[in-house]
Parts: sequence; C-alpha cells; structure tokens
Amino acid sequence: MSYEISAKTILKNSIKSAIYIDDKARSFFEDVSEPPEIEEELSVKLYNNFRENGISLEVFKYSKGDETDDNKITFITENRDFVILDWKLLGKTGEEESLKLLNEIVTAKNIHFATVYTSENDLEDVLLNILSYFSEKDKDYYIDIKEELELEEYSEEIITILHQINLNRSNPNLIKSLRREIYQIDNKIPKKLRDITRMEDLTCAIIKSSIALSDKEKSGKELLCPTLVDNENKIVVINNTIITILNKNENSAEDLLENFKVHIINDVDSFNQLLGLDLYNHLYRSSAITNDLAITFPKEALIHHRKNLKKDGIGYFFNSFMNEILMEKLSMSIRNEEFLLLNDDLLNQFESELPAEYNDTKSLHKMNVFYNSFYFDKKDQILNFGDVFQIEPNENHTKSPKYLICLTALCDCLRPQDKIKSNFYFAEGSNIDVNKALSLGDTAFISFLSNDITISWTEVAMDDLKKAYGPVYVKPLQYKVFDGQNKIDENNKIEVHYLDKTGATKTETLNYIGTIRPNYAQRIANHAFSYPVRVGVDFVKK
Repeated sequence: MSYEISAKTILKNSIKSAIYIDDKARSFFEDVSEPPEIEEELSVKLYNNFRENGISLEVFKYSKGDETDDNKITFITENRDFVILDWKLLGKTGEEESLKLLNEIVTAKNIHFATVYTSENDLEDVLLNILSYFSEKDKDYYIDIKEELELEEYSEEIITILHQINLNRSNPNLIKSLRREIYQIDNKIPKKLRDITRMEDLTCAIIKSSIALSDKEKSGKELLCPTLVDNENKIVVINNTIITILNKNENSAEDLLENFKVHIINDVDSFNQLLGLDLYNHLYRSSAITNDLAITFPKEALIHHRKNLKKDGIGYFFNSFMNEILMEKLSMSIRNEEFLLLNDDLLNQFESELPAEYNDTKSLHKMNVFYNSFYFDKKDQILNFGDVFQIEPNENHTKSPKYLICLTALCDCLRPQDKIKSNFYFAEGSNIDVNKALSLGDTAFISFLSNDITISWTEVAMDDLKKAYGPVYVKPLQYKVFDGQNKIDENNKIEVHYLDKTGATKTETLNYIGTIRPNYAQRIANHAFSYPVRVGVDFVKK
C-alpha cells in the first residue's frame, strides 16, 4: 500500500467530528435569508459533503464575543477532530477574532487539523497575520522594538528581505541566501537587529523585526511559535496542529475535504502526526478495556481496594495505580496490530530515498527525546521516579547547568515519610555535546530532553585507556525533602535539602524539565545502586 493510500485511510478513519465557524453560517434550525448569503449555501454544501464522507459536521454561527465565552469555546473545541474557520468573522473585518479562536483551537490537544477558509485572494497576507500573532512575544514587546527599528530607517529592500525570511523561515537554503544579501548590503545590520530584539539567534531576530515593522495582528499575550511554515503551500504547524489556508473560490464545499487531505499528505511532513492518529484509530477500534474478559469483577471490589489504600494513608495512589493498569491494557491490546505507516514495504521505500550519510543532528536529538522522555504537567504532583530537574544557579552551581534525576523507587515516592524518612535518591548530571551523545548512543548513561538538552549521568572518560578499561560510575546522591513538601509547585519547582561538610543544612531549588521513561530510568538506577557495593583495591602503577 502506497504512502498516499495509507495516509488517506488514516485521515478518513480519524476525522469523525468537524465544525464550520462563520458569522454568516446557517444553522439548520434557522430560516434562509432573502436573498440567501453565500455562506448559508456553503454551510449546507459542506454538511452534505462531510456526511457523504462519514463525518459529522456542526455548523456554528459566530457572534461577536464568542471567542471569550468559555461555554462557546468548549462547544467549538470539545471532541472535534477538524475545524474550518472563516478568516473575517465580522463581515469585512474580524481577523483578530479569528486569531483568538485559532489560539483556542491549537491549544486543544484533541484537534490536529484546521483550515482557515477565506474569500481573500492574498493568502500570504493571512499567513503573515498568523505568524505575527503566534510569535512567542506580545504586542508591548513589538511596540517597544518598533520604535528602535524605525530609528534605523532601513530601506524598503531590507524590510522586504526581513519579511521574506519571516515567511520562509522553514526553508534553510533560502534563509541562508537572504541573510547573505543583508550582509552584502550592510554587514552591521545583523548585529543591530540582535541588539534591538534581544535575540541571540539571527533568524529569530530577523523574524521579530519583520513582525514589529508590519501592520499585522499581534497578540496581547505570548503565544506558541509555529514549528513549521510552508509559504508556498500556505501551511503552518502550531502546537502539532496542522493549519491550511484555503481560498473559498478555489476550494468549493464539495472539494474542500479532498483538497485538505491532499495538502496534508503531499505538502507537509505529516508522517509523525499520521502515525499518532493511526495509533488512536487502533485504540478506538480495539475496545481494549471493555473487551477484556478479565474485567468481570463488580465495582465494589474496586472500591474495597481503594478503601484499603486510604486506611494505609495512600488513597491518592489509587488513581495512579489504575491509570497504569489501564495503560498497560491498552498497550497489550495493540501489541500485534499492524500500523499502516510502519509497513515494511513502505519503510523500505523511504529507506531507499534516504541519503547514504544521514547527519541531521537536530532531528536525531528530537527522535531520542521521543524515545526516552516525556513532559508532564507536574503542578501539584508528587516527586516521582524518573523526574528530571535542573538545579537553579546558586553559590555552588554558578557555571554550567547541573541536573538531578530522581532514582527513588515508585513505592517509596508514594510514602516517603514511612518508607525512606523523606530521604530521596538522585543522580547528578551535566550537559554533554549532542554529537558526542549521539555517537555514544545506548553505550552510555545519557538522557535526551526537550529544548535541546542532553545530559550525561557519568563523567565521560576521554582518555582512550580509561575509556577501554576504567569503571564507569553513576553516583547516587541523597537529598531530604521535608515532610509534606514532596509535591512540585505551580511553577514546576521543588526544594531539596542536604548537609554540607560543616553540618549546616543547605537547600537546592529544582526546576522540573521532564520525566525519563521507566525502563530508561531503571537502567540508570540499576547502575547507580551498584556504586555503594564497589570494592577498592590498589596496584603499583608504572
């Protein structure tokens, strides 16, 4: 089965519920206007087309203020797979209202696809507005730097290049060429843009300058930046939501769904999203929990177990325990499933197209982040096995960042006062060059985390002789977490304490940055707890 056929099958199975949002849309309980609005006829045609494709389409008639109404936002985003959003929600204006709704859409974890549906012929203008609104900076920031940028009186030629880099930020070859043009015109400009925008990365500085000098919509708060921008096909990816910009005149109601699928399959690297959707489809079809014949006990037995845990003072563990059981059931239910995009013939085809020497360091790092770690919302959650923290700089840690990974057994983390007298085990690590880490791979004790963080939990021996024959240790460290303070706070921080050489109590503030998967963390823990049983010997050295 080809990639295109596999991808279309996955999309067909995963898009079950969609919603069309327009200020002139016609709900089916409303009377038709005289004469009927184009959008009213469009609502009916979209509904019929989606129904023919087995998709439930809700038509939502927008009214000003809906973008701030929590109930309306819930209705728009809850249980939706695909959103079609009109660009101008107030007739000839309303771009800001559309962008506010788009932010709610990309924030919803369940929505993977959206289309901005517009009558505008200038789709680039729509894209520039989206890039301006979702830029990790707020309106005040851009007002501030715009004043400084205007004092430089850059030529129209320079400003055009800035906008082109903004639009084509995901095209490295074009970016390189455009940056070279700036240096040729005036080699002092790049440094000036960095200084004004307070951005070290030149491309980021250029993008922020482009946005500041444009008249496009800007957000009142800092919002996520796109991870991919395809200017040619007018596709942008924000928070794993793939957004296409389609013209109403060129994409009729009858063709919109098919054109959207073609865009997703051919014009953007959506392999990972499609693989995730294929997983969702398998889980949906397998009915793993309800079909398990082992689940024949009455609810009273479950409540009895919870009651016993509460008697032991660990009632809060029940939900975590059940989550783990249910996840394992799901995992077992798809063990023998065949994923459409992991078909050997298809993967062999991709392999034949792979360069002989694949050295994309950034992508390989991201792959390992996916393999070994996950980022949880740990607010008000207990310190747990595998949690990784960065130590806040202080008098003991002022130079290179230091990290701690919790190696305390899960059962001890649940009842630290009773089991371990609140003394938790950690290992300390430091940054390692990503290329060195990728060369070492699973031969070393390394963790890969988001934001380009790569941590070694041992000292890597550079001496060839020591590397070949010397022992490698992961040293366990013990920190006290005071009773009742073993939960991570709303700022993703937790405090741990230790005694220094003088016997004084010292405190470290830890910032949560991710959690290592159990088997990867257990490998580090196994090695760390062999450290106390090492035996010292002595030989005469030459």
